Amino acid sequence: MSETAANPSIEEKTNSEAPLVEGSIWRSIWIMSWPLLLTTVSNSLVGLVDVKVAMKLGSASQASVGVAEHIVFMFLIFLMSAAVGTTAVVSRAFGAKDHALAIRGISQSIVLALGMGVALTLTCFAISQTLLSLFTPSPEVLSLATSYLSIYTFILIPFSLISIITASFRAAGNAKTPLLIIGSMTVVNIAGDFLTIYGNWPVPNLGVKGIAWSGLAADCVGAIIGLFCLKFSNLKDSLDQLLPYHRDTIMRVFKIGMPSAFQRLGWAFSLFMVIFILKLCANPTAAIASLTIGMRVEALLFMPLLALSLAISSIVGQNLGAKQYERAFKAGWQITWIGIGLMLVLAVGMFLMAGALAATMSQDPDTIGYVTSYLRTNALCEPMLALGMILGGALQGAGDTQTPMWITLITQWTVRLPLAWFLALYFGLGPQGAWAAMAISVYCMGLLVAARYQSKAWIKIKV
Repeated sequence: MSETAANPSIEEKTNSEAPLVEGSIWRSIWIMSWPLLLTTVSNSLVGLVDVKVAMKLGSASQASVGVAEHIVFMFLIFLMSAAVGTTAVVSRAFGAKDHALAIRGISQSIVLALGMGVALTLTCFAISQTLLSLFTPSPEVLSLATSYLSIYTFILIPFSLISIITASFRAAGNAKTPLLIIGSMTVVNIAGDFLTIYGNWPVPNLGVKGIAWSGLAADCVGAIIGLFCLKFSNLKDSLDQLLPYHRDTIMRVFKIGMPSAFQRLGWAFSLFMVIFILKLCANPTAAIASLTIGMRVEALLFMPLLALSLAISSIVGQNLGAKQYERAFKAGWQITWIGIGLMLVLAVGMFLMAGALAATMSQDPDTIGYVTSYLRTNALCEPMLALGMILGGALQGAGDTQTPMWITLITQWTVRLPLAWFLALYFGLGPQGAWAAMAISVYCMGLLVAARYQSKAWIKIKV
């Protein structure tokens, strides 16, 4: 038996596990999508449980957890964006069967992300007090959030490993290993939440620190499992090539990933501006509460779209690397039509059940009314959201991260915000005007992303 037969190459293993560049496109979509859907569900469960257990500690604790996690998320954006660059570089290398580039892309992405994780941790510690003071005027919430961040900030370091390792497996066509990693983290996090808050274990009266320790423990476990999976996979050579660092590869990953960071930041800051506009409405408390509730309900609909977006990123990247350009293009539209059909069904359900859903989230009549109008208005644009999110994921998988960035910035800052201001305040429509502006901007975003994808100009981009 030859050495090649005894030890299948990285390309042969990958293609036998997930034939993203050959066979049925529908099969490629299926084997990538279902594990990623479960992965996104696991991620969402952690956030819901954190909020639930914090309720036992009181409203101040609940608010402090929300504020602190939002601040950390602003830093996590950069690590998630580095993973976008990893997906683009590594998936193309797998498609081209370039073993050396695939391994180098993974190893240097780990080096980049670890460096960013340490730097972001130090930065978060340095400016967290300033950021917290901007988010809340309450001394009690400020004190609790500061205590929470003193522990939770450290997740940036293990998360840097998790984001790159899971992105690397996805780029290789393996969506089950990321599910194992994230699923394990979810179990640890939820168990830790209940043990520390409801069970007073291992130390009584930890309060919000218990939730923070649970999150940090979960991420550390995830990083360890991720490294273990990497060590015993066909990607194990990447751990032997961390040093010396390869500047050109690091810069390739960085240049592809950073536009994605600015895209997410642009969206996050535009959300702050929407909140500012709602503060100027007649009933600001109910308006802002309805936005928070509405977005949480709507976020449940995002999970399938996020899974499909991640799946198509790897499929497009690998097929471009294999020079199967038409297959890459067709795959994008096939998975997009799945997303549009799914969102049509979910949107109808959300529209019809909007009032009932709102009533389960609040007892305030004004808030219930605003949430109902939010859900019904945004239900009208969910299919266009599918169009933009999935094809946007395809563009990112191709390495075209600048186009989604500019489209997001344009639709958020030149369509959504000016329109929200005029409709909500100038024309006196209140929150309903803001909801309408949000829906219109989603239509613009979806159409612009689709136009870019249909042009096929992204096929020519070099990564």
